[in-house]
Amino acid sequence: MKIHVWSIIKYLFIFILIFFFVVVFKQNYLVFLLFPYVLLPAVLIPVFLINVKKISLTGGSVVADTEVGNNILFFAEYDNPTYYPFLKCSLTFSMNNMFFSTDKINLLNINIMPKKKDRINISVKTSKIGMVVFEGKGMKVTGFMGMVSVNLPVSFSVQVAVFPEKKENVDVAEIPYSEGYDEYTEPDLKGNLSSDIKEIREYRPGDRLARIHWKLSSKLDELAVKEMERTSVMSLVVVPELEKSNISATVDTLDAVTHELAKRGERFEICLFNSVSCSFDYYVIDNEESLTACYRDMYFLPLYESADMAKEAYYASNQKSTLLLSIYGDEVKLLEDGIEVSLN
Repeated sequence: MKIHVWSIIKYLFIFILIFFFVVVFKQNYLVFLLFPYVLLPAVLIPVFLINVKKISLTGGSVVADTEVGNNILFFAEYDNPTYYPFLKCSLTFSMNNMFFSTDKINLLNINIMPKKKDRINISVKTSKIGMVVFEGKGMKVTGFMGMVSVNLPVSFSVQVAVFPEKKENVDVAEIPYSEGYDEYTEPDLKGNLSSDIKEIREYRPGDRLARIHWKLSSKLDELAVKEMERTSVMSLVVVPELEKSNISATVDTLDAVTHELAKRGERFEICLFNSVSCSFDYYVIDNEESLTACYRDMYFLPLYESADMAKEAYYASNQKSTLLLSIYGDEVKLLEDGIEVSLN
């Protein structure tokens, strides 16, 4: 609790002024004002201090994520179970795009009415991409005549990912796989197969003859088929350069390329480079949910200054030996063992 001395002085000055009119100018009817003027602080301030602790305030957002050009509608929701109205409340909150570190502290004045649960909407215009975080910092509630105030702890954090705008047309040439496809490769699951057998199952129409386990089939007197393990190393790794000055174009191109590769049935990973810890995180992209998870983690990574930092660190740290698709701005480069391969 904080006591506001200046407000108390002003209150006492009014009391003295009324008392002066009563004594000097014989305005006896003003005596009826003195009694409530003395009693109100003695009653209302303790009531305020008791009830203010019962207020609860949380934050949220109307949408889980949003496209480019839309506003994000956040809200602060309060619950006042008491009969006491709190007419001077100041909510302190921050709006931050984690991708660009645009932290901004805001102050919102609200009235919390008695026996009511309500919300206050806060509309925020999004940046093109990034993770927008709405975070509550605290709330100051001022009591009777501004004499006392209480700082309530408010702790909530709401994250909304802003995804890149979908490009209508993107020209990504067919990826030349150096090892090609063997006879066991399914048309909808591109990538390499290991020599390990995952399981034996019964024959299904359409299975290739090369996958039949002939020795076991002769014993069982029915056709058995080998299901082969797939290697965890993908044929293609996509590495976006999180360079600060060109990041929006890079993410737009990354999104267009990944959707084009997924539409073709390519098996690929996105490799994200953390320039602070000099570490790599891999994300197997096989559906929209896995791509969304990749974006969410990417939006928390630090941006850097060098255009080829991720690519150079990738080869310097002896990462997976495979085809690498480097993306920087609108440029898409295919590299094999560090040497650029033509996509034409």
